[in-house]
Amino acid sequence: MSEWIRYFAYGSNMLPARLRERTPSCRRVGVATLSGHALRFNQRSTGDGSAKCNIVEAVNASDQVYGVVFDLRVHERPALDRAEDLDVGYRLQHLTVELGDSVEPVFCYVAMPNTIDDSVRPFRWYRDIVLHGARRHDFPPHYLQQIQSTHVIEDPNRRRDAHHRALLALPDYSGPGD
Repeated sequence: MSEWIRYFAYGSNMLPARLRERTPSCRRVGVATLSGHALRFNQRSTGDGSAKCNIVEAVNASDQVYGVVFDLRVHERPALDRAEDLDVGYRLQHLTVELGDSVEPVFCYVAMPNTIDDSVRPFRWYRDIVLHGARRHDFPPHYLQQIQSTHVIEDPNRRRDAHHRALLALPDYSGPGD
């Protein structure tokens, strides 16, 4: 069994500073796409009730979700599972993504069906972390606009808001392959 596993981040974990809080060993492999899927902010967080990112099968087969593939040490995945509220907020999904000229097997987290709620909105800091991660990895302008146009709400918890906004100011070097 390999010491490393390949993870597809499509939400706030695209920001290396955010992912490094959870899995310090993370190493960026590259930008990837998941065809036939769409990004949604429709996973109702079990922790704070706001919307988090999710991927859903798209109506249009040509739709794509952009994300970042990272290598993580296997022993750090339990920390990521806890952060993603595995089997309560998200479930583990194994799939393949297009990474350059190759197709790569990866894992990611997809919302549990009972947590999907199209009426919830993300906190501004959460949407901004996703947007900053997408910008940092040079996603296409139309995709950035889609993220930026997401309606947001303000986080009433000022301490949590300040902590997450501080992540946007941290250096985001993510190791070899960057």
